Amino acid sequence: MPFDWTNFLHLAEELATRADEASKRTAISRAYYFVFHVAFSRAELTAGPFQVGEGSHRWCWDKYATTYVRTRDKICNELWLAGDRIKRRRIKADYKEDLPRLDDEVIWTLEEAHQFIANLADLDARYPLP
Repeated sequence: MPFDWTNFLHLAEELATRADEASKRTAISRAYYFVFHVAFSRAELTAGPFQVGEGSHRWCWDKYATTYVRTRDKICNELWLAGDRIKRRRIKADYKEDLPRLDDEVIWTLEEAHQFIANLADLDARYPLP
């Protein structure tokens, strides 16, 4: 049975309620990987399979970005921008020592992850393009 990436979002929500910094940082990371995997699955479905040899994250987000450039689809643009913002937060959470607004970063990330899945559901069934 394939893994349900929504479990990462549920885990992120649970971790976000904990008081310790490690849980909050991990909540951001899990929320990003939820967003990435649902976006990646959709991209492979509509744009064709990912070819090993290039980075999967770059490939995925490039599909949404180039579809926006080609079509000016606002939802595709929102998905691309949100994916990039959440990815940047994940990198900070995983690698930066000092995160002065960590609680806010967790809240923003989870809100964006929920909006992301709603936007993905509203995206034109043909997008992202190959």
